[in-house]
Amino acid sequence: TVKRNYGFDNEWDFFNYLNGKKVGEVNLMFRKFLLANFPYINNDMKITAYVNFDRTKEDIWIKVGKVKKSISIKMGKCNTVHNEYIYNFTKFLEQEKVPLKIVDIILDYFFADGTTNGTGKRTLTFPDYKLKLKRKVKKVNKYFMKHEDLLIKLINRFVIGSTDILIHGTVDNFTYITKDEIIKLLLSLKKEPSSTIHFSRLIFASKGRNNDIDKFIVQIKWYNLVDDIARIRKNLPV
Repeated sequence: TVKRNYGFDNEWDFFNYLNGKKVGEVNLMFRKFLLANFPYINNDMKITAYVNFDRTKEDIWIKVGKVKKSISIKMGKCNTVHNEYIYNFTKFLEQEKVPLKIVDIILDYFFADGTTNGTGKRTLTFPDYKLKLKRKVKKVNKYFMKHEDLLIKLINRFVIGSTDILIHGTVDNFTYITKDEIIKLLLSLKKEPSSTIHFSRLIFASKGRNNDIDKFIVQIKWYNLVDDIARIRKNLPV
């Protein structure tokens, strides 16, 4: 059975709802969103939407008047915001002059089999292995907290790409955060403690350690995404 991609269905829901409508014809939630993010618009202006088939960070584009914005759409509680081949990621870190000792800890943590290339035999559960690396994990997290410029590059790599706005939810019930707000929020939360390797709220994980393909894929997860966006939208302190 092929697993249905509800996230993809949701992107099409946004496209179908918006494309061809006038600003004054969309629901109140959308009207407020458009007025806040598209300057100099009125109720008679037409909305054009486009779906991105390239599967990069942005899922759709919305155009009103001369302004066009790229949108990433998420839904659900646990959001995987990024997938990447592990050695592409470590190559990026090396290009950013991250010390090899830090890169090796990341690889050890990622494979959790006593190696930095996934060829070892796993003798511990991941929670136990993570506990064994507790001090090293702390060292990695401290490094990324200290290097804010690098952290911003990682946030751009993992979450933003060329996206202008991230929307979470459905056509009838959604919230959103702009790219500048994402950076502001994640930098403000960079010192939050965690037992995992993380980049602010972005958790570094393996897609799956029991599969010969998945065990080489990095997943970046953003838990509590909706709650974090709410801090921004409600002007709560971050």
